[in-house]
Amino acid sequence: MSEKRDFDFCPRCGALMQNGVCQSCGRGIQRPPQTSDSYHMQNPQGPVQMSGGTGMPNGQGGVSGGPGTMPTYVYASPVKQKSHTAAIVIAVTAAVFLVLGLLIAVFVSVANSTRDTIRSGERRSRDSYDDFYDDYYDGYDDEYDYGYYEPDEDDPYYQEIVDYTRTDLDYSIQWAVESVDPDDSDDDCTYYTTYPILEKGDSNEFDSINEKIRQEAIAYRASYKEYDSGMSTFGYVTLMDEEKISIVFKHNFYKNNVTEVSLAARTFRIDTGEEIMPEEMTEIDLDLAMRFQSQDKLQNDGVEYVQNLTGEELVEILKDSRRAVFFYTPVGLEAGFNYENGWVTVTLKEQAL
Repeated sequence: MSEKRDFDFCPRCGALMQNGVCQSCGRGIQRPPQTSDSYHMQNPQGPVQMSGGTGMPNGQGGVSGGPGTMPTYVYASPVKQKSHTAAIVIAVTAAVFLVLGLLIAVFVSVANSTRDTIRSGERRSRDSYDDFYDDYYDGYDDEYDYGYYEPDEDDPYYQEIVDYTRTDLDYSIQWAVESVDPDDSDDDCTYYTTYPILEKGDSNEFDSINEKIRQEAIAYRASYKEYDSGMSTFGYVTLMDEEKISIVFKHNFYKNNVTEVSLAARTFRIDTGEEIMPEEMTEIDLDLAMRFQSQDKLQNDGVEYVQNLTGEELVEILKDSRRAVFFYTPVGLEAGFNYENGWVTVTLKEQAL
């Protein structure tokens, strides 16, 4: 058997090639086919090192080979290449959320601090205002609190003068305000009044009632300068229904750091506009006087001035239109009068027009 060998020179290293294979550098050797890009050579730094020997490693980190010997190539086991993109995305996302969390925390902290500062300022401002208002109006701000006390027909007696308005009737209530302020800012003598106005669409049928209400509300406008700090009048709708409306006026006089209060009341028939007088509301006699003093003990712990009156004296006071006060409430008919130390009323339940 003969062996034909074709000789040539290697274009890479210039050594002799036999049968298309360089006997020095191995050019022309058929390499094992690669089935996947995930394979890689174990010696990637440079060309594979070839040396003579027996085909075992030569201690230089290469592989053995020589003339007439097929060079040996070592391939690593398939290795799954790691993807760094997901890790980078996760890291960046985490960093973004961390920064956003810090920004939100700082924003919330600043917002809460600002809110607390504003609220604290509001409280201080309101407290200062309340202190001033209480000193100026002798605590009237607390007393004039709509809705604080809601009178009910089951109450044993009427506890406090408050508004009792309704919106389910053919007429409604609007509020008017009149005031006078001095030109001098250092002048504390002022005038203020607020009172109700009856309305029914575009009708003027309540003009007569409204004029009487206003006249009572501004009764002291011409004389308010007689008091050191002026005066004010507040109107209350203590009862309104289809048949009648009762309005109470609190006249407050501010002088010598003291507030003097006087009550006035007016009750009108809705259909005619006529004023209902106390004598039409109840019999003013000795029986009423006895009942008045008895109710005063229960309701007011017994006002000394009331308890020291005789029946006849009390009847006379209740008949005096300049001093007497009668008005309706959801609890019943309230009867009373003004005297030197202020005013006093008692509740006469089951007394109705």
